[in-house]
Order: sequence, then C-alpha cells, then structure tokens
Amino acid sequence: MRLTERFVDNSIIINSTSTDKERILNELVDTLCSAYNLEHRDEIFEAVWNREKTRSTGIGCGLAVPHAKIDYVDRMCMVAATVEKGLDFESFDGEPVFLLILIVSPGNTVGPHLKALSSVSRLLADGMVRNDLIHSKTPSDFITILRQAEDKYL
Repeated sequence: MRLTERFVDNSIIINSTSTDKERILNELVDTLCSAYNLEHRDEIFEAVWNREKTRSTGIGCGLAVPHAKIDYVDRMCMVAATVEKGLDFESFDGEPVFLLILIVSPGNTVGPHLKALSSVSRLLADGMVRNDLIHSKTPSDFITILRQAEDKYL
C-alpha cells in the first residue's frame, strides 16, 4: 500500500511543539478532523486514546503509529507529525518519539488497516528514511521523501 496516496492536503504537521502523549494525540486528531472534514472529533480522540492506553503504539526507534478503527469514518485517514525535540510516548525501547503517523480506519474493515500498518513498518524500518522524514522542512518534503522510500521498498 502506498501511504502517499492516503495523505491529503494539510495532513502533515512539521515540528509540532506538543510536549506529551495526550497533547500530540489531540493535535493529530484535530489535524485529522480538519484535513478530512470529519465530525465526531471527541469520539475519534477517545477511540485513539483508549487504544493507546491498552498498549503504547510507540514502536521504537523514534517512531509511534497510533491507530484505531472507528465507526465514524467511511475511509482510511492518515496524518503525520514530526517532533523535533522528541517526546515521551512510553515507547517499547524507552526512547523519545520524533515521528508519528496516525491511522484511523472504518470499524468494519481489516485488510486495508493491516496493510497500512505493514507499509509503515516496512518503509520506516530504514533509519535513513526515518531520519529524513523527521528532519523534513515542509509537508511537501515529507511526501517527497516518503514517495522515494515507497519507490525503493514497495
């Protein structure tokens, strides 16, 4: 799955100033709702937050992939954020998170959601790709770097 096809205008936050997990998740959900013109903001946040409370989606190496399946969306939606100074996300490796990709899918789908998670893992296993995304200067740079990684790995 090509992740770049899932991002829409205004769905990438460069250098977020959020300082903790709850704030960055709120910022990501706000961005998601704005970029995709979604209603039910509080319900979406609650689903993402409840998923996060069961087990951290900070998978290590500076990356977190919060995600949830929600009945309030009719298609997969994705947003991303970079955090220049990093933040504590209770990651498995105990290291700060610098890059986050939020994936929200309809509650009745399984395949596309799992494919998106798999694509994120495959692309961002490359430390240089992660580093380049974290240091993106604009959303356009972010998409270009991600597209180049997709061309190489997918």
